[in-house]
Amino acid sequence: MFQEENDGSARYVTDERSRSGVSGLDWNTLGLGAAALGALAGATYLARSNARRDDRLKLQTDESVRLISSSKVEGTPVVGRNGESLGKIQSFMVDKYTGRVAYAVMSFGGTMGFGESLFPLPWDVLTYDTNKDGYVLALTKEQLADAPRFTASDAPEFDVGYRRSLAGYYNR
Repeated sequence: MFQEENDGSARYVTDERSRSGVSGLDWNTLGLGAAALGALAGATYLARSNARRDDRLKLQTDESVRLISSSKVEGTPVVGRNGESLGKIQSFMVDKYTGRVAYAVMSFGGTMGFGESLFPLPWDVLTYDTNKDGYVLALTKEQLADAPRFTASDAPEFDVGYRRSLAGYYNR
């Protein structure tokens, strides 16, 4: 502590309490501790708010209540109404002008992509079932045997007439 002398100068004088081992409040240490605690609380708050923001961004590109990323749809199982496996979603086609999913392409059979059949399914005939962790198609394997299909090397022209024939088959 500084003490003013009679001549106007100041000299450093130690406090008797600190020399005797009894100390009062050390305001400098207390202030530094409070600042450190405040910095830690601020860093924790920022980390939590950034994590929430990152989760919101992730949901927008991955999955939300109403939306799902195409990468999560591809490979999803398709099951019949009785629970039997019918295939899996290979891809889906989006209408360039409306932005809506027109149909999903379900693959079935084959080994490592050879000999598999591809079934264009109108998107509205599929229903996602969380209990089955897949899409449900209200057909059996027997009914699917007559469904329109193609191979990767012989894809049809998806013109208006073909889309109508698909809709006619699945909405009968």
